[in-house]
This record gives sequence, C-alpha cells and structure tokens, in this order.
Amino acid sequence: MTDAGLLELLLSYAIPRRDVRPLAEALLAEFGSAAAVLAAEPGRLKAVSGIKETSAVLLKLVHRLATAGVGAPEQKVRPASPKKRQERGAPPAAEAGEAGKKPDRPTVQPVTPRVREAAPKALKRTEAPKLQVSNGYSLDPAQNARLLSYIAEHPEVRRFARRDLMEGTGLAEGQVESLTSISVAMGMIAPVTGVLTPFGRLIHRHDLFLDSPVSLEFCHFLGAGNPRNLIWHAVFNELLPNEKPTDQAGWCVWLREKLAGSYTKRTLVKHVASEVRFVVDAYTTRCLRKLDLLYEMPDQMLTLRRYTALQPLTLAAMVYWIGKQQQARLVSFADLQAEPGSPGRVFGLDASSMRPMVETLHQKGWIRYEVRHGLDQVRLIDGFEPLEFLTAAYEGRDPEARPTPDEPPAEQLLL
Repeated sequence: MTDAGLLELLLSYAIPRRDVRPLAEALLAEFGSAAAVLAAEPGRLKAVSGIKETSAVLLKLVHRLATAGVGAPEQKVRPASPKKRQERGAPPAAEAGEAGKKPDRPTVQPVTPRVREAAPKALKRTEAPKLQVSNGYSLDPAQNARLLSYIAEHPEVRRFARRDLMEGTGLAEGQVESLTSISVAMGMIAPVTGVLTPFGRLIHRHDLFLDSPVSLEFCHFLGAGNPRNLIWHAVFNELLPNEKPTDQAGWCVWLREKLAGSYTKRTLVKHVASEVRFVVDAYTTRCLRKLDLLYEMPDQMLTLRRYTALQPLTLAAMVYWIGKQQQARLVSFADLQAEPGSPGRVFGLDASSMRPMVETLHQKGWIRYEVRHGLDQVRLIDGFEPLEFLTAAYEGRDPEARPTPDEPPAEQLLL
C-alpha cells in the first residue's frame, strides 16, 4: 500500500463515514511521508485543515506504539478484593463462579446487521448494462478488505442494507456504494443481496488485499469481460483492441459517440469521464497495475499490452467459467480467444499466443483440446469446476476432479 492509502485507512477510524483520501494527501503534501506525519507534533498536525483532536491523538498513538520497545515485560494487574468489587457494584468472586477466577473482560458488542430473509441473487453476465460502476471512487483494496471482512463475519445475513454496511465498516455512504458496486463487477459480492459469492469468500480467505496474480487475473477477466460493466467492457473489448492509441479525453469522445442515443448527453458528459478515470487509475496506479496491461506512453496515449503471463490454473478456471455460461461441455477456440469477454480479448492475446496456453492445459489433463478433422475446440472434463482451479492456484497444488451428479446452472457459478 502507498503512504496515502495507509493514512487514508488509519484516518477512517477517527473520521468514519467520510471520504478521507483528500485529508491523507494533504498530510503527505505537508510532511512528505507517512512516517513524518506520525512523528509530527500534535500542534502541527492540527494545523492541517480537517485534522481535529481525535485524528491527532490516533496518529500520535500509532507513532507511540510503533516506537515503543518490543518485548517489554507485561505488568500484572492484581484482581480487586471482594470488598472493592462490592464497592464497584460487581458480584463477589464466589457468586461469579469459582473462587479466585478472574472476572470476564468487558467486551464491545459489534454492530450486527438485521437478518433479512430475501433469497440471494446470482451474478449474471446478461443483466442490463451499468454505466456507473465506480460512482466516481477508486479501486481501493484496503477499503474493499474492510467491506469483505464485515460481510464475511455475518454469514447468517441473507441481504445487507447499506446502513448496516456503513455502521459495520465505518465507511461513508458513497464509499460503501462504490466499493459494493466495484466488488459486484469483479464477482466478489452478489448484486441486490450484498452477500459474498463463493469467489468472494475465496478472496477473503486467501488474498484479502488483492495482491496475488490469481486474484488480479480473474478479477480483470470478470470485470472487463462482463458487458454489464459498460465502460470497463467497452474499453477492453472494443476500444483498445480496435482503435488507435489515444488519451483519456479520446476515450471519452469515443465512448460518448458509441453510447449516444442510449443516454442523454448530460448523463454521458457527467459520468463517462469519471468511469474512464476509474479504469485508467485501476490499471496504472492501483492493484491492477501489476498486470501491466495498460501502458501510458510519455505523450499520455494509452495502449493495451499483450499479457502472456496468464497462469494455467487461472486460465483453466476461465475456460470452465465460459463452459458454465454456455451450459456446454464443448467450447470453441474462438470463444476463448476472439469473442468479446474472452480471455484472449481482455488480455490482448492473438491466436498464436493463446493456442500454446490452451495446449498446456491439454497436456496437464485439465481439458481435451481437439484440433483434428477441422475441429478447433476444447472439451471440458467432468468433475472439474472453476473455483477448484482457483483454490488449487491459491494453495499451490494440482486441481482435483470431483463427482458432480447435479450440474448447477450457469448463473449459480459464483453463488
């Protein structure tokens, strides 16, 4: 995480339900680094507009803990005598349990969302296109981790209200709305209900901060490959593969011309630019930059780089995902390489680059690649599932084919 991201996460505990990113950037502009911010005098901290007593105290507390000696002897606290316990209104030790037993520590009750009985709704690639995925916010793995963790801690909830998520995470309404929308776009949260999908639970268990190439590759595949994510999908499936390199302003012009007639001019002027900024920021500044897919040239022109580092297990998960979507055991090579939303299209792979990757899956026994008699198709093997390939990738093992007597419908793949 960057210094700005760390400070933003820290300040959100002192200033809940507000976007504190500008405040974190103001502190860095004043002091130069996160370490210098923590070491600054309280008076200098409070001189920065927006920093009040609570924020200054939190920053100084973190600095004190960070610079305190490690391994200092722990001070033992004597249990209060029965007389003092009674004076404080606590029951005598004999009444509380066995004599000499330490009293229970007081606990802070967590915010518990109301349980709703609405049935979960599966993520579908065929839902109506969504112009605003980011709502003007950025892809922030740290804030997203807070949201996923809170949802994972309440598996009994069938449907989350926005107010519950705000109270449970301490995030502002706009942040909750944005993070939920982005996580839905990348297949981690189910739309409408807000519960974690099985893929979201996998992320929560293995890679909460989206550091692993496994997570980034599959999140990019789901985000850029889903036509529901209108701008995201159009950029990686039409604009970058088919048009000459251009800058963000050129992206906006192209997208507004493409969407003219589907939305009002005012809507396009207002929202297209913010969604373009979200995509560019995610792939040049945020975690998705590790894929090195989007290259910004010195003249600010943007171009798609061919991604040849796609891991076999992740690609296998994508192949079986497409098979589930098509409800078929045979998938054509073109569906994997050339069609909109395919791995080849969203990762900038031509047929000559994609074919050896598919052949590798065949050699490992995960698929059957048939190229005889004019056929150029992939046959899926019974018992393999997309999430099993992803789990095996996280755990560093070979995938296992398991009996699947009842084939789930495609829309239940992530749920």
